[in-house]
Amino acid sequence: MTAAASATSPCASAAAEAPLLVPLEDALLRTDLRLEAALSLLRRAPLALLRWLASPGREPIVARARAEGAGPEPSLLPLEPALVAYLFDQHARGRRLILSVREDLASGRAIADRLGIFEAVREANAESDVAEGARFALVVRSKVDDPRARSANGLVVLGSRPPARTRSPVEALLPVEKAGLRRWLEALRLHQWTKNLLVFLPVVLAGPLSGVSDWVRALVAFLVVGLLASAGYLVNDLLDLDADRRHESKCTRPFASGALPLAAGIASVPILVGLAAASSTLLPSRFALAAGSYFFASLAYSFWLKHVAFLDVISLGGLFTVRVIAGAFAIAAPVSYWLLTFSMFLFLSLAVLKRYAELDQLARRGGTELVDRGYSTLDLPLLVSLGVASGVASTVIFVVYLVTEHFPRALYSRPGWLWLAFPVLLYWLVRAWRLAVHGRMNEDPVLFALRDPVSRAMVVMVLGVLFLAW
Repeated sequence: MTAAASATSPCASAAAEAPLLVPLEDALLRTDLRLEAALSLLRRAPLALLRWLASPGREPIVARARAEGAGPEPSLLPLEPALVAYLFDQHARGRRLILSVREDLASGRAIADRLGIFEAVREANAESDVAEGARFALVVRSKVDDPRARSANGLVVLGSRPPARTRSPVEALLPVEKAGLRRWLEALRLHQWTKNLLVFLPVVLAGPLSGVSDWVRALVAFLVVGLLASAGYLVNDLLDLDADRRHESKCTRPFASGALPLAAGIASVPILVGLAAASSTLLPSRFALAAGSYFFASLAYSFWLKHVAFLDVISLGGLFTVRVIAGAFAIAAPVSYWLLTFSMFLFLSLAVLKRYAELDQLARRGGTELVDRGYSTLDLPLLVSLGVASGVASTVIFVVYLVTEHFPRALYSRPGWLWLAFPVLLYWLVRAWRLAVHGRMNEDPVLFALRDPVSRAMVVMVLGVLFLAW
């Protein structure tokens, strides 16, 4: 049977004539309404969530979230696309559609108004629904044990086969997206692990003094920071569902779009942190301190810092710099404050560049406020000034770092070649900002550098400079 194709048996044809009962939470939604409410409370009113957890006779979590001015926005909740298409088709054929709501009637009514195809919205009642099951057909998921499915006049199944222990005729089988590896890799943002290559920077700058053991320790540090970064990305996405759904491109993220279950995302965070903690025992204790600081700083960014204009970009610059510190601690190398200052200014410039590009794209679409970030289009001149100034400052500090630390220590046999990295870096930053001002920087600057042929050529040039200096 093809997806969304009606069954051909007489029983199925009769079922198709019956009113279709559509469960909101267990069928139409691609997300868990209760977990959405809990996550919204955690971000906006954490004390209210703690009070709710401690109360003996707890009211429904969705109601508690609504009372606190939190909770998911119904107009943004992701719906099953195949089911929505099927329902519109059935509505066009004149079939009666009823939305059954278990948790939050307000959300149900808002979604019914959003679609405009439901005859009624009613509160789910398992006993009465089972008793009158022969009067309606039911939408049900393959793996959900819904008692109403055993007495329903017919079934519309989300999945490849009907639920177990039911003999009701199947009207249609509708496809659902499975939580595949590709979506998990997207949620963990493995492509962002390229930013964690900064932990290798102290090993590279140590030049001939670095040995095989240093590279091995740096590799372990890269793995630990990567696991913590992925855990931080999961937390960020789980707390930012509504804002992501309002964003032109972020709305397709796995949790915002409902492609991955929220419960699995929540469970993955402690697993990733546990793996990182176990791996960090192979490195000096100072590294564990730096890695822990990085993770808690990323949590602070997700909960609070990213919502404060300009403090967010300073925080991002700091998170990049902590990666450099972690790399130095992993190989027990001395920490250069000139190097850390260079890192802070460079990545502040890149963080501002990313925010400028987002705000500029918004302005080109006629918008004025960047959702949940505290910026408006009036900040564009200030952002470009801050970003360019930080980028130029980073290149100047890079030269100071070479002159005051690398040249006197003679770690490289021909350290003068290192100076050539200065004009390469300066040109790359100026070019990146020019592209942003011209509206051609529409992605993360680090990802842009990975995909841009000119940027890749410059990386090769810098590696060549290091080789000549060696």
